[in-house]
Amino acid sequence: MDIKKENGNTKQAREIQKMVMQLIQLWIPALEDELHGQKSALRSRAMKLMGLWIERLEFENGEDRLRKEIFEWERENDELNFGEDKYDWGFKYEHI
Repeated sequence: MDIKKENGNTKQAREIQKMVMQLIQLWIPALEDELHGQKSALRSRAMKLMGLWIERLEFENGEDRLRKEIFEWERENDELNFGEDKYDWGFKYEHI
């Protein structure tokens, strides 16, 4: 804000300019706090998403491990019962 000499009320203009500068100085810390809060919120969201991603990977690894165990059980069952009556999942649930 420029104070022009042709303005008859330069003292009032200086006071307004001074008040504006004080308001700006008050707003700057508030804006910095708000930006810091946004960075913190973004960081928290990123950490939450990373946690969900890790949880999903652990779940998928567990599913893969169970699929492998089921495959192994079926393969062993086929080898042990070659030429005999096949035992199915019902037998497994009844006797285990």
